Amino acid sequence: GAAPGAAAAAPAPAVGGWPGGVDLEAMLANPCKVTSRSMSNRPGVPCMQRTKENPYRRDTPWRAELGERVLKAVTGRVTHEDCEGLELFGDSAWCMRALKAPNVLGLSYGIEERDLWSEKMSNIFKIPTRLYDCFIPPARSPPIARTAPNGTGSCKGVGGHCYETPYDSFRICVGPEHRLINGRQYETLEEHLAGRPPLSTHLKIDSEGTEWAILDRFLSSPQDQDKVRTLDMEVHFSMVPEGDDPSAKATPERELLEQRVRIMERLSERFVCTGSTLEVYQNGWSLEEKCRGGKCDEPHIHLVHGISVDQFAVSYVHRDLLPPGFA
Repeated sequence: GAAPGAAAAAPAPAVGGWPGGVDLEAMLANPCKVTSRSMSNRPGVPCMQRTKENPYRRDTPWRAELGERVLKAVTGRVTHEDCEGLELFGDSAWCMRALKAPNVLGLSYGIEERDLWSEKMSNIFKIPTRLYDCFIPPARSPPIARTAPNGTGSCKGVGGHCYETPYDSFRICVGPEHRLINGRQYETLEEHLAGRPPLSTHLKIDSEGTEWAILDRFLSSPQDQDKVRTLDMEVHFSMVPEGDDPSAKATPERELLEQRVRIMERLSERFVCTGSTLEVYQNGWSLEEKCRGGKCDEPHIHLVHGISVDQFAVSYVHRDLLPPGFA
C-alpha cells in the first residue's frame, strides 16, 4: 500500500452525519433493486442492502468510511457496448474487447485443486496459461501434478479437468520478493512479466492476502501495468499471510486497511473495473434479520449500515483496450 506516512485520500464529506459521503436516509427511502439472478461477478453499480439501525455491536466510523471508498473504487463503469459484450463467469467479468487478440498468455496465481479461470481461458478463448500454487499438494490438483489433459484440441466429453490449449504449472507462489518461506518457493510478478510485450497478458490473482504487496509493486511500474490486458482477483483486506510484506505484520490495523484501500483506488489510473461479486455475496443473507438489534460483530471493513467488504472478487480491463474517448 501507500508508504507509511503517505498522505491519505481526503475523507468524503459526511451527509447527515454518515461517513463516506453516504446519504443513508435517501438510500433507505429509495432502496435499489437487485436485477440480476446470476451468481457470477456482476457489472455496473452494485445494489447493496442497508439497515435503518446499526447492525453491529460496535460502530466505528473509519471502518465504514473505508468501506464506502472500496465500494466506489470497485463500481463497474463499463457497459456491454463499451466492451462489445461482457462475459460473466464465476468470479470474473471479462470485457470481450480484451479477449480477441492473438499471441497472449494467461497467468493464474492460486489455483488450488482446480482452476476454472484458466480452463475457460484455454477452452473458450484458446489462450495458453501458466498456473502457480505452492500450497496445494499435487496429489489433490491434477493441473499442478501435470496430469490434467493438456493441449488436447478438444475437451468434448471430458468430465473433469481438461485444457484444449497448452498449460504449464509450477509449485510456486507469487509474493513481493523471490524467497523461500517455510519450504515454499515465492517469486515475484515482475519476474513473470519480464520480457512480455505491451497488452499481452491476462492476469488472475487469488493469493489469499499477498495480493496487496504484489499490487503495490505492480502499481509502481507503469511498464508492467501496460503489459496486462485484464486483471481478475480476489481481495482479502484483513489477511496478513506468510508471504506478505514483512512490514504488514507490524502495521496498525487502521493504517494497513487505509493502505490497501488506496491500492484499490490507484488501480483506476490505468484500469477500469468491469464488475465485482459484492452484490452476489449478500444474496440470500439478510443483514436486517441476521443482525437485528446490533447483535453481529463489526467486520474489519464494511459499508455504512451495510455488509462487510473484507473479501470479494473484482475484475478489470486496461483502459487502452476501451473505445477512444472512454472517460
